[in-house]
Amino acid sequence: MDNEISRGEFLSRKRDFSPLLVHLTRENEIFSAKDVLDMILDEKTLRAYNHFFIYSPNLKSQNDPLKNNFKVVCFTETPIDQIDILLNKVSGRNFKPDPYGLVFDKKYISEHGGNHVFYTTLKLAKPLWDLYSAQCDKAADEISDEICKLLALVTKCEKNRDFHWEREWRIVGDLKFELTDIYCGLCPEEEIAHFENKYEVMFIDPHWGINKILDKLVDTAKRKPQLEDIPF
Repeated sequence: MDNEISRGEFLSRKRDFSPLLVHLTRENEIFSAKDVLDMILDEKTLRAYNHFFIYSPNLKSQNDPLKNNFKVVCFTETPIDQIDILLNKVSGRNFKPDPYGLVFDKKYISEHGGNHVFYTTLKLAKPLWDLYSAQCDKAADEISDEICKLLALVTKCEKNRDFHWEREWRIVGDLKFELTDIYCGLCPEEEIAHFENKYEVMFIDPHWGINKILDKLVDTAKRKPQLEDIPF
């Protein structure tokens, strides 16, 4: 009979699972991805600007207060030694992430309202939309926060749109944090000195190989004892 292993050992050996969540920044019409990350760290806030849930097209005719109930901050559960794969241009995806971002302990994100998204078809998700539609005639501040938070986590997964490989997590609304809440940051190697000197946060380059990443994470784990293991 095989020996029973602990939950921690099981998860440490399961290579598609990570105890960390990654938020990637990207450039916009005004600022570069580096500038965006600087602003996030200065403000100590990840701001929820967009809604990406399965019924987003139906929100176009709604008022702004109602739309704000569905704005989210996004993360990926992808192990950090594989983040570089996500940085590629992917057919069917209308954006390409930049190699800048922040990494948080999954437990921390969960404690602040984060949850993995629910990938489903439009047909299966229709009952949830009916719940939402039944409340649309109410004032925005009377609509159930619980329903909005649930709907904001539902995303389309069908033959013509299947991004479940992104392993996405979301927080509805802004996330305020302290620098000590960050596990590590992500940026190109030539920018590491800039960020580490300015914010006293450890940074790695997502394009590094696993051994080079491990060299820095060993020190991170020493400074962050709440993480039981290096996430590999």
